[in-house]
Amino acid sequence: MANVTPRPYRTSELKSRITNLAQTSVYQIKIQPPPGVFQFLKEFGREFDYIREGENLEILCESAVLPGSAAATHDVTNDYAGVSEKMVYRRMYDGNMDLTFLVDHDYNVIEFFDGWIDYTTGVGRNGSRNMYKSRYANYRMSYPNDYRSEMYLTKFEKDVSYPGSSSNTNAEPKQLQYTLVGAFPESITSMPVSYGASDLLRCTVSMSYIRYVRERKKVLVEPNVSSNFNAFSSVFDFFT
Repeated sequence: MANVTPRPYRTSELKSRITNLAQTSVYQIKIQPPPGVFQFLKEFGREFDYIREGENLEILCESAVLPGSAAATHDVTNDYAGVSEKMVYRRMYDGNMDLTFLVDHDYNVIEFFDGWIDYTTGVGRNGSRNMYKSRYANYRMSYPNDYRSEMYLTKFEKDVSYPGSSSNTNAEPKQLQYTLVGAFPESITSMPVSYGASDLLRCTVSMSYIRYVRERKKVLVEPNVSSNFNAFSSVFDFFT
């Protein structure tokens, strides 16, 4: 049993504990779209090279959210003592994760996620896209197994190991990796444009998922994409 007796802490103890805190700006996402999305985009003249352009898309993820969950409960009353207790009957997941992307000048971010939703909802799959410009259009949804995939969000700190580095080779894994099962883009928010003061165009995508699995992983991250904070610092420095 843990010791619950209060005790005073030395200043040196407090300093070592409260200065080693996690930061919000060091993370990485990895999206593995289903193969049908690439074939769908290719049919309409957009051959998306995810090995190259996918990494660019991941780096442009300006903000994400670590997923959450809750225990779903119901009240149970003891007939003898009259005490009401909460009993857990299942686990509830948030089910949605909002990702905000900076939009590149080729609009790959918009085209990729909007194309994924096109694929999901059957826009233009069995004919010309012009038919969807009329008032009346038929949508034929894809099967869930065809448009769902996995997405990964890894949270780490600036002392992460890089490929080829000898640091922390025998250390315990410190990174948290969330695997989002059955993920797909559910919505893309409207993106305002204006003739006023210019700003960077941003696109917020809401990714739906069934559940997540959290694991301790020893992740080796490429130096050029290890910290989204560093990537965006260079972007903002360019425009300021």
